[in-house]
Amino acid sequence: MKIAIAGGITGGHLFPALAVAQALQARGHEVLYLGAQHGIEGRVELPVPHALLEMSGLRSTRRTLWSVPLALWRARRAAYRYLHAFGAELLFTTGGYASIPIAMAFLRLSERLALLEPDALPGKANRWLARRAIRVCVNFEEAAQVFGGAKTVRTGLPVRSEVYLPEVAPAEARDYFGLKRDRFTVLVVGGSQGAQALNEAVLNTVQYLPSGELQWLHLTGEANFELVRSTAERLGLNGNYHPHPFLTGRAMGLAYRAADVVIGRGGAGSLTEFALNGLPMIVIPYPHAAGGHQRYNCEALAMRGAAEVMDQSALTPQRLAERLLDLRNCPQLRAQMQAAGQAWAIPNATERIVQLLEEVGRCTHPQASV
Repeated sequence: MKIAIAGGITGGHLFPALAVAQALQARGHEVLYLGAQHGIEGRVELPVPHALLEMSGLRSTRRTLWSVPLALWRARRAAYRYLHAFGAELLFTTGGYASIPIAMAFLRLSERLALLEPDALPGKANRWLARRAIRVCVNFEEAAQVFGGAKTVRTGLPVRSEVYLPEVAPAEARDYFGLKRDRFTVLVVGGSQGAQALNEAVLNTVQYLPSGELQWLHLTGEANFELVRSTAERLGLNGNYHPHPFLTGRAMGLAYRAADVVIGRGGAGSLTEFALNGLPMIVIPYPHAAGGHQRYNCEALAMRGAAEVMDQSALTPQRLAERLLDLRNCPQLRAQMQAAGQAWAIPNATERIVQLLEEVGRCTHPQASV
């Protein structure tokens, strides 16, 4: 079967799409990934056949009265050419605005559209596409309540296989990063672009705590790394503080294994990886995320006992330090949060989605099967 895949701009949309694409390839299907030139997909190595389209006119910072319809028309026309030449029989999309012109183009060729909603609160793109989709896969039960209907199924969110390494001992993972084996370790993940407010709060907390209380593995984001690194050097924090711009592949999986607790934003992809790895979470939702979706994600996991939510506006070194020390000093609480996160996460989400796509592809009259 020839399956087109769309979804990008951010890592939360891209990485699940690539995980499904690679799994489909391994089962003998042909795949073509379509994304946006200005998204994260344009800055990382893509392991599957792909085409990146010009969609800069759809960016929130560049939208004008005329740019959106023009950008949609151009992207839809380009997507149609790629899809038609490829002979796409089915389209799977992980959402985001970049998926809209691709889906619009595909629906001229076939009805076989399946989508994945990573967030607890569905975004505008997926709400619109769901009306034409044959199947809607969800990560959070809360999203299933929004979509409703027999076409919705909870599959979980695919994660990259290399970020889940339960066979690696924490001591081995800490050796990889030059960390002390016996020190309580805090991992900070600001997302693929980092988070400057989160970076500043962490640096202030490192200074607030007495030296040696904790050790830190801090993913700052590429744009902020040099500023954070130079600040840490000037303050003499390097003994127990280890900044990195961004980790990919197996190194990210090792970071999860090295950590006792994680501080992060509320993107669905990151939260799913945290939960799957059994990490107690302190989550600070990005306050300007579209539709407030990060807050909904964080609150959904907090209700399950897997996370503690802190507002960015109330984030102080004293408060963050107190919560980290509480977690360090209470193994029982950490164990409860670990169990809650792993009970929610679905480890075989990729396999579930691949099987669903194969079922949709075999349907002679797909809409009748809903």
